[in-house]
Amino acid sequence: MRTGWLAFALILTAGLTAQDARWTSIRRAFGQEGETEAGHFRINLPRSDLQVRIGGDALSPAFEFTSYIGFVPVGARDVLAMGEVILRDDEVPAALAEAHRQGIRVTAVHNHLIGETPRIVYLHVMAQGPAAAIAAKLRAVFASSATPLKPRQESPAAALDWTAVDAILGPHAEAEESVAEYVFPRRERLAVHGITLRSTGLLETASEVVFQQLGSGRVACTGELFVLPGEVDPVVRTLDEHGLHVTAVHQHMVDASPPMYWIHWYAVGDGPALARGVAAALLHMNSVRKSEAEGKGP
Repeated sequence: MRTGWLAFALILTAGLTAQDARWTSIRRAFGQEGETEAGHFRINLPRSDLQVRIGGDALSPAFEFTSYIGFVPVGARDVLAMGEVILRDDEVPAALAEAHRQGIRVTAVHNHLIGETPRIVYLHVMAQGPAAAIAAKLRAVFASSATPLKPRQESPAAALDWTAVDAILGPHAEAEESVAEYVFPRRERLAVHGITLRSTGLLETASEVVFQQLGSGRVACTGELFVLPGEVDPVVRTLDEHGLHVTAVHQHMVDASPPMYWIHWYAVGDGPALARGVAAALLHMNSVRKSEAEGKGP
């Protein structure tokens, strides 16, 4: 029996070591520590060079303007990488051209918001292969824009009270500066490009809801609800009925099973009222009504 456990431990250690080697090569390419969760890895690249506004409101990079790439181990040495590159609209042609040169698959190019200045475009990408090679190719795509590539110290959360919103949506998953994020995984088994994935905020295969306190009791709310085709219309209707103005409905990735769509919105108002609108929309979805901060998987 002890021999069996020892063999199992050696196999597990070998698997973790292989993953660690992959993540080390990605860390080296991007010069940042990144974050891990259940064997997956992610790097974030905030567009801290941009000062984005909607109307008279200044929005934090943590609100909706942080590029990311999530990595899933595939086989003994490869990774599946997928994420989004956040660009000014004038940066799109160069980033697309570089993605094509690098053999990076483009899966979507679109808006998430409406009325922001400067205009922001979201380039969704996917690639598979050896970790170091894929990381170098993706870094080249980011380098074709003005995206800051040097490591950035994450700003601590401001001393703000999210209790009223937490009471409606559950504990927030994370907070940075004036922004809090809530994550709602799907219950379905998900696959992309034939590879099984977790429903998680780390890969953005879960619904995410973001609030930013603007001052004077005003709160901005945006996010992306990750929905099945039959959920699109009722979720859009419910968001609209609660004053959460839908700004986009589209896919982020291809070859997804089941086929999924993302719904984006933007609204400014009272935080608990906006949270109640989100909660009503979530009732139409097969999502876990709790935050990842609770440490439980879907």
